[in-house]
Amino acid sequence: MPGKKASPRSRQLYGGRLSSSLLPAPVPEKQTKRPGMAMSVEEMADELAIGRNVAYELVQQPDFPSFMIGRRVLVSRKGLQEWIDAQCGKGLSATVLTEVSET
Repeated sequence: MPGKKASPRSRQLYGGRLSSSLLPAPVPEKQTKRPGMAMSVEEMADELAIGRNVAYELVQQPDFPSFMIGRRVLVSRKGLQEWIDAQCGKGLSATVLTEVSET
């Protein structure tokens, strides 16, 4: 319609052009997190698909590769792999943590 004027509200919002506040916010690039040398007990439980209580029971075993920094209990990734290998042989476990760590 040639004679129709923009409403005061639309002029306020757009000012005759597209407002930058109406544009979608830029999506940050997804950062891949490199696995560290150690993981928390909860992270270990997730990687091994075991419950949190079972994970804490494992940490209490004398031959298990866990250590404390302050009040945090951590598990060595390399030590965990070696512990798993010692528990069930090298056949299956060598690929389990490698696959999980790569994801």
